[in-house]
Amino acid sequence: MMKPIKVLHIHEVEKEAFYFNNLVDFVDPEEVEFSFVTLAPEGEFTESMKRRNLTVRALDARGKKNLPRAGRAIWKILKQENPDIVHTHLFDATAVGLNLARLQKRKTVLTRHHSDAVHLLPSAIRRFVYLRLENRNNRLADHIIAPSRMVRECLVDWEGVPPEKVSLIPYGQTSERFERITPEVVAAKRAELGFDRQLSLVCVSRLFNRKGHRYLFEALAPLYRDGLRARLYLVGTGDYRKNLEQIANDLGISDNVEFLGWRSDILEIIGAADVIVHPSLEDALSQSLIESLMLRRPIIATDISGAADTLDGGKYGQLVPPADADAFRRALAETLGDLEAARERARKGREYLLEYMDAGRAAGEYGKIYRRVLGL
Repeated sequence: MMKPIKVLHIHEVEKEAFYFNNLVDFVDPEEVEFSFVTLAPEGEFTESMKRRNLTVRALDARGKKNLPRAGRAIWKILKQENPDIVHTHLFDATAVGLNLARLQKRKTVLTRHHSDAVHLLPSAIRRFVYLRLENRNNRLADHIIAPSRMVRECLVDWEGVPPEKVSLIPYGQTSERFERITPEVVAAKRAELGFDRQLSLVCVSRLFNRKGHRYLFEALAPLYRDGLRARLYLVGTGDYRKNLEQIANDLGISDNVEFLGWRSDILEIIGAADVIVHPSLEDALSQSLIESLMLRRPIIATDISGAADTLDGGKYGQLVPPADADAFRRALAETLGDLEAARERARKGREYLLEYMDAGRAAGEYGKIYRRVLGL
């Protein structure tokens, strides 16, 4: 019997990541043996992998100034573990991991978790530099995994990666972690947050200027003036909060917007919402959209990156152009005008998602890629 393929993942994740959980849980350990290095400190991710009896090292070396230290540690780990494949994720970890792996003549796989963000950088100099680095990463990787059609399009059509070098594999999903969001849990959360006093619109996103909150605010302002009884709840943290508070004040909607900050009960909040709104200008494959559809919530989202994959081109939720407040407003009015129809689309969307993003199928595709990269 052949020994399992040893795959070392290098990334910078600290929080628990269901992408990795599902990959580990559904890949046959007799075929693939995983280990992990994160540039982040010890946290939920390392605890999650240790519960699965996997080797995981936390370097606590995030940020550009710590990359030399991270590189020295990863070099030693590669020598010690001698993996068959080095699989990298996210920008800094990929920049370090791919280069070191190739210097040691190891096979490499890259999962590209962002789509067009680099192409949209406002600074021409930064855009040039980052695209050069992206192109180098693309060349160094033996194979690249894209989690959405948009990411694959960026790689193949915009960055010139050969199509045969890129595989489209969505993030694997299961229903288990959503089963605890029962009607009783939803009712309790609605009462706790006041969702049962008016329509509740929920946006789960980092508070960052590229997440498009401004356009959502501009879409809502005329609706509020026309008498809409709904409250917008923003779940997330970020250094753009003061800007958003000022924008909401300038538009006269401050009383209708509530900042909930960081929450550990995000699934409960999503499950309790009447409508999920996602105005982002950049994503690869939004986890919050996936979670919202898995919880059968009506969705209005900008048509970027993986949103069309999640909503099957708009069949299971409303897709609108990014940075278009008028289009978002029309979609809000249509969805709120027939909420039952929107809920029915979301219920059907959950069934679609469980098939399209089936965790077992996704894990099986990863196994095929590892074998192909090694010529097995």
